[in-house]
Amino acid sequence: MSQFKRNVIAAQVALVLGAGLSGVAYAQEEAQKKEKKKDAEIIEQVEVTGIRGSVQRSLNIKRMSDVMVDAISAEDVGKFPDQTVADALQRVAGVSVEKSEGEADKVSIRGTAPYLNMTLFNGQHVATAQASASVGNPPSRSFNYSLLPVEIIDTLEVHKSAQAKVEEGSIGGTVIVKTRTPLDTDANYSAFSVKDFYQESSGEHSPALSGFYSWKNEASDFGFNVGYIDKQYHNQRDTQGVGYRGYTPATLGQKEVFVPDNVRATRATSDRDLSTAMATFEWQPLANLNIVQTNLFSKVDQSNQYFTNGAWNSGALGGLTDIELVGNTVVSASAADDAGSGTWREEVLYSTNNQDGGYETAAHNLKVEYQGEGYTLTAQLGRTTAEGDVVDDQIEFQASADTSFDVTGTPSYSIESDLTPADYSRIYTHRNTFANEEEETYFQADLNLELDNDWFTSVDVGMKYRDHVKSSDLWKEVWIGSATLDQFANGAQFADFMAEEPRQQGLYQFDHAAWKQWTVDNPALRFNYRPDYSFEMEEQVTSAYVQGNFEVEKLRGNVGLRYAQTDGTSKGYQIVKVVSWNPDTWSLQPGEIENDYTSILPSLNLNYDLRDDTILRFAASKVLSRPDYDNLAMRRAYAKSVWVPPYDGFGSGGNPELEPYRATQYDLSAEYYFTDSSIVSVAYFYKDIDSYIDTTNVGEDLPDENGVFGNYRITIPVNGIGGVNQGVELAVQHDFGNGFGVQANYTYSDADMLETDEEKALGIEKKLPSNSRDTFNVAGYYEDHGISARLAYNYRSHYYTGTNRNGLDRYQDGYGQIDANLSYQVTDNVSVVLQMLNLTDEEQGSYWGSDSRTGDINQYGRRYYMGVSAKF
Repeated sequence: MSQFKRNVIAAQVALVLGAGLSGVAYAQEEAQKKEKKKDAEIIEQVEVTGIRGSVQRSLNIKRMSDVMVDAISAEDVGKFPDQTVADALQRVAGVSVEKSEGEADKVSIRGTAPYLNMTLFNGQHVATAQASASVGNPPSRSFNYSLLPVEIIDTLEVHKSAQAKVEEGSIGGTVIVKTRTPLDTDANYSAFSVKDFYQESSGEHSPALSGFYSWKNEASDFGFNVGYIDKQYHNQRDTQGVGYRGYTPATLGQKEVFVPDNVRATRATSDRDLSTAMATFEWQPLANLNIVQTNLFSKVDQSNQYFTNGAWNSGALGGLTDIELVGNTVVSASAADDAGSGTWREEVLYSTNNQDGGYETAAHNLKVEYQGEGYTLTAQLGRTTAEGDVVDDQIEFQASADTSFDVTGTPSYSIESDLTPADYSRIYTHRNTFANEEEETYFQADLNLELDNDWFTSVDVGMKYRDHVKSSDLWKEVWIGSATLDQFANGAQFADFMAEEPRQQGLYQFDHAAWKQWTVDNPALRFNYRPDYSFEMEEQVTSAYVQGNFEVEKLRGNVGLRYAQTDGTSKGYQIVKVVSWNPDTWSLQPGEIENDYTSILPSLNLNYDLRDDTILRFAASKVLSRPDYDNLAMRRAYAKSVWVPPYDGFGSGGNPELEPYRATQYDLSAEYYFTDSSIVSVAYFYKDIDSYIDTTNVGEDLPDENGVFGNYRITIPVNGIGGVNQGVELAVQHDFGNGFGVQANYTYSDADMLETDEEKALGIEKKLPSNSRDTFNVAGYYEDHGISARLAYNYRSHYYTGTNRNGLDRYQDGYGQIDANLSYQVTDNVSVVLQMLNLTDEEQGSYWGSDSRTGDINQYGRRYYMGVSAKF
């Protein structure tokens, strides 16, 4: 069945259901729903202004939930110095973030990688795209939090235990972002802010504007709200490091050592404009019929520039003198000028990139809810789309000179010879054009049926159908023609590198406009579509669930079963790289592979009120996360080679037949609420991951360009043997009643991944990506006499990010950051705000395999937001 037909059928079902609901509603016009009254009473109880009120509201959500959940209210978010939803989530126990250009945009929950967690916007998926120019960073299932500013949210809920009625797709946790609805908001409520964003390292100012308005009629049966946010960023990052290839193995005498590939300095600048708009319409034509239409639009335009220079030896020992070793790593050495030894053997490499692109997202959801006598029936129909693209010009110039480098501590290099831009000649240039798209159409129906017995209070049943498509494509253009750096650089160098006055050697400013004109004047050598970096995925998911909700004396909770049928189709190419560097010679064979699997996912949540102020919780469930798109790609790219005996050649590809990540998880917690805005809690989690995806080499019989079969060594992702991730969360939160308060939490996450006998023999120790053993944050706050202040510190220890082509593991260093938020209430409605991020100017670092192999040291500098906010 085509996607168009599915969409038509889904729309027809929704219309028929909506008509049926309306007919029933008119027949039962006077019906009242006790549950909705109860919810309204709870909301009324916790609507208290200020930090104390927001803390009460968040704790009330946690306390009354039948699952293990942490919540953050909009008021609470506004008091923190947070700019994205991910920034806000890092304050929750067990949640850590990954930063891009100094801003949090990906979330890990309880030690699992971002793509193994799930984010739902008002209970539904939001399509995401990206404008990344890195082939090593393909579009992922991980949610892009940068498109959701904190201004649009009402509450954030982090669900750490599973329940049958919440969609499957996460082995870490599920984040549910909820926005305001018009009929639950005061009529003519409005809020806006005007701020100036200042980054210390770039010295640039840029505006940040946001506004929200909500209206409803006197009868409170129809309303709408609209919100808009526009933020502009001018960011600068300075980096000293060893390049993306890290260290290369070599032989020194009888000893294997690792040599830094390219000790270099980089100045990166980024200009980004984020615009997000929301519009929600709510109509309650009858007392028991509610209709809500939610719309989200988000767009980002960005331009990035990178300027790099450094000592480059391509990881080779030849020509190096004054070698100093630490263990088996070359940490410092000198290289003499060997001009004339040939391309790729010079000592200085200048490179620059210019990237222009952006991404945009739209999401539309129609929700119809009917409340009958003893039951609630809900139907939802929606569609979400996203697309992103970026054009990346990369140019490299080479010069020969006497150089030296030192990677002990912060990596540094020295160019001993006097060089000018005229000494650099072009060795390589390309223009990569990336485009990626995602779209999803869905239909969902849920029924809550109230029961009258001693144990089960209600039962939930429902179904959902999702039709999902994801694609990514790359085109590459390569030029020939001679050029020297002085055609595009006049010798001016960037000042104040790493916030210091001395200029970094050879870090020349570059005229990208002149370069683009050069590409117009010089014909391209070739322009090719690159199927080896492209994919298209279709995925249809049909799910159904039944969940029983019970409450007897001090015990409450739920037990349920969720069924999910996943039908996937991966489309791509089998690619014979006849001449590996020239796509014009490649032999392409299109193909597609289907992969269908069924999942049965039971869940249990138990909550016992030990006392009025103490709750004990236990949860158990089976969960899954679907493989990332790039791993599922229908792709085989290989070439003949005599260097990999006994194979006839080697290559790599995806694996469309991968099974999902699966885990069995258990949770146990105790929560002590010693005031209405104070808590001490401890939680233990255990995740038995039985099908973690790993990468390995396999032998495959494949045809060459003439149809002759050979045996090739192919590197592909496979379902591994998994492991265990377990840990403890500790949290305390207290309002002292005199304006002061404190929030703190700590998470210990211990991952033990299993190895095969072959891996054990080779001394390989498997690691769980993105798992920090220690994460903690602490915040102190004060609010009284019109003053509101918070000082927050957030830290996560080092974590594994992947293995490079040389077999070295790459890690992000531990990182901690102090942020502050200060505001003063000028009037009852208007306040002035100062937000300060990274107060101590911390640097972010990485390393390769061991501490002696320093990676990159990144400096983003301090950031400030200053402005005015108002609520009416």
